[in-house]
Amino acid sequence: MYKLTVKGFKYGLNAVLSGFKYDFRSKRYFNNEKRDNDYICIDSIRRSDIRKVKLKKPIVIHYHIFWKDKRSDRMNIASAFDKSFQDALQKTGVLENDSWKHVINATFDFDVDRENPRVEIVIEELNEGTEKYEVFFKDEFDLKGV
Repeated sequence: MYKLTVKGFKYGLNAVLSGFKYDFRSKRYFNNEKRDNDYICIDSIRRSDIRKVKLKKPIVIHYHIFWKDKRSDRMNIASAFDKSFQDALQKTGVLENDSWKHVINATFDFDVDRENPRVEIVIEELNEGTEKYEVFFKDEFDLKGV
């Protein structure tokens, strides 16, 4: 288990999606909001102990998001953060890839903290071949009658 806190995360999904711009000179799209989110996550990873780790086993990422207010909906914040954080794990070399093989699942909890908005993260490494969540859903739900 690895623990990490990210402070200063700015933009939810709506801001990221509306931030795409096209540069006619370079013929490329760019997005300052996504870039800023990524840099905040990269900086937090580089300042933590996880920077020395190379995750080889499949992982589950648990996020506890403390947002500044309730004006943004939860999944806008969560999806933008999850994307930026997993990209940052790859860019720093901590995670090889963010594919289904490497990142099994992500969980989210939410609270409001006006004084200290942040995201507390726990990365849980699973044993190879663990199908923890698949087994849970198969045992817990019977969908035959649906």
